[in-house]
Amino acid sequence: MEGLLEQIAPMALVFALMTIRLGAMMASAPVFSARTVPVRVKGALVVLLAVVSLPMVAGSAGTPPADVVSFALLAVKEAIIGVAFGLVAQMLFAAVQMAGALIDLQAGFAISQVVDPASGTSVTVLGKFYNLVAISAFLAIGGAQWLVAGIVRSFELVPPLATPDLGAVVQGVLAQADDIVLVAVQIGAPILVALFVADVALGIVARSVPQMNVFIVGLPLKVGIALVGTAILLPTTVAYIDELSGRMLSDLSAILRAAGG
Repeated sequence: MEGLLEQIAPMALVFALMTIRLGAMMASAPVFSARTVPVRVKGALVVLLAVVSLPMVAGSAGTPPADVVSFALLAVKEAIIGVAFGLVAQMLFAAVQMAGALIDLQAGFAISQVVDPASGTSVTVLGKFYNLVAISAFLAIGGAQWLVAGIVRSFELVPPLATPDLGAVVQGVLAQADDIVLVAVQIGAPILVALFVADVALGIVARSVPQMNVFIVGLPLKVGIALVGTAILLPTTVAYIDELSGRMLSDLSAILRAAGG
């Protein structure tokens, strides 16, 4: 009996480390981190993925540390990797939502905000719409399954008992964060340019015809440009989001490969 316990105890520690990485990913990744997903479902999914992945890790797991401090350091490392994995995926949706927020700011929608039930924060109207479009496109192409497959494969690239290059992980996350504003501008650029041209035209009209109240004319005009432009460019936006999703998963793989050496 004691021999059996001695064999099970190391795997139990490895299993605990795996659940920490998976739980951290679930807490930060898009779709999975939403408040609308019950905690019990998230917990059950974490345990299920850990059980499925355990045989893959068992052969190369190594020997868990005997002291508490070393195990705590490994647990912190696993949490960092899981959070980094989820944050890189979340940045795609942050960029898409920022694109909608920029359009709202130019069109005059920024003053009216709604509460996002998934995150519990206030967001602009088109910002939330773009976020929903991104989530729908992400789910349609199987992005959630790709994320699960990616986090499971991360146990091969960075085993639970290994000491990865956390600097490479942090550097990879920061590199992805640098692209958020660029991606947001790329998504919203056509509508932002159209709104800027409308502002210039309204300014010229205001100088040419001072009697005309350009605020009354400009508000519905800019709202119409934002809504019609969003509807016309929706297929292109969805295609670009699909491309960004594939690029994001490639970047995640590259970050984990760099961390694992």
